[in-house]
Amino acid sequence: MGKARHAAKLSLALIPKTKLRSHAASPSTQPPSAHPPANPTKPGKNPHGSSKNFTAVAPVAAVHEERKPIRTPADLAAAIRAAADADIDAAAALALSAPPDVPLPTHSLALLLRRLFTTRSVAAARSLLDKLHPSGEDGCPRPNPAPRGALLALADAVCRRGEPREISRVLPVLRDHGVRADAHLYNALMKANVAADDPGAVLRVFRQMRSDGVDPDLVTYNTLIFGLARAGMVAKARAFLDAMAAEGHLPDVVTYTSLMNGMCVKGDALGALKLLEEMQGKGCQPNERTYSTLLMGLCKNKKLDKAVEVYKSMAAAGTKLESPAYASFVRALCRSGSVADAYEVFDYAIQTKSFAEVTAYSELENSLKWLRRMSS
Repeated sequence: MGKARHAAKLSLALIPKTKLRSHAASPSTQPPSAHPPANPTKPGKNPHGSSKNFTAVAPVAAVHEERKPIRTPADLAAAIRAAADADIDAAAALALSAPPDVPLPTHSLALLLRRLFTTRSVAAARSLLDKLHPSGEDGCPRPNPAPRGALLALADAVCRRGEPREISRVLPVLRDHGVRADAHLYNALMKANVAADDPGAVLRVFRQMRSDGVDPDLVTYNTLIFGLARAGMVAKARAFLDAMAAEGHLPDVVTYTSLMNGMCVKGDALGALKLLEEMQGKGCQPNERTYSTLLMGLCKNKKLDKAVEVYKSMAAAGTKLESPAYASFVRALCRSGSVADAYEVFDYAIQTKSFAEVTAYSELENSLKWLRRMSS
């Protein structure tokens, strides 16, 4: 018996005490897990030994969020707005799959059309319109055309982009839905063609505007005259200036200055000077751009005496020049030997704070150095 009790004590002593404490401390009756959980007191410790912050996330069952049913136009608008930022195709699918008794709000359609254009093209926006508002049979008008507000929103986005091809493609879209393009759209198309140096396209747009029954406005004529004059088509630009006045659109300072610039580029600086007199005679006062354009043109065409006269009248009116015009004028005066006049222009530029003194002084100094080298 003594040996048995001694053997029992010895067997108990061989049991690891740590396991007894760990098992005894567990409130559960289940045996301890073979993979103990991560230490809850150190949530930032990476279990793989990395020093980077790491938060263990327990695996959870996948929960499929149920989409809110679309019962009203407000529900449809909210769903489209939420989906449009992430996936424009999903947003368009919501519009196409909406219940028949839930109309698509105009502002939601406008959002879809703008996003389709900005991310893709006018053709993509037109494709959605054809699905939402199909055309009539046998060439008949659409029984349910798209709302005017959404179409004009698309046209505005296209005009802001300024691509001639895309602007020309949006015109038939408007026409198909019974919306006539306005002067703003045609003006944008003309400006885009002016930027592309295509005066022929500018004229075609103007003629199309007329044939579509849209009256040109002051912006139309200014854009047309600027594009033609810049391309060297001065005579045609002058003809449109006379035509616009006959139609009741009085030429403004932009109109005259654009034509002056074209005349100076063509070498007709004296004709531009006469246009200045005509402009002032009709009560239209020149601005900085007008005087700068004319002075630079006179200097380039070696009409320095006329340039000095224009400068004196400009200074008497208290008008300034643009920085490039000051530089050209000072350089021309110095090269002609009129150093006193050059200093007078220099002083006026400083007094009127037309540009930084360092810039004006550097230009004058360089011109004087050139004059000294030429006279030596």
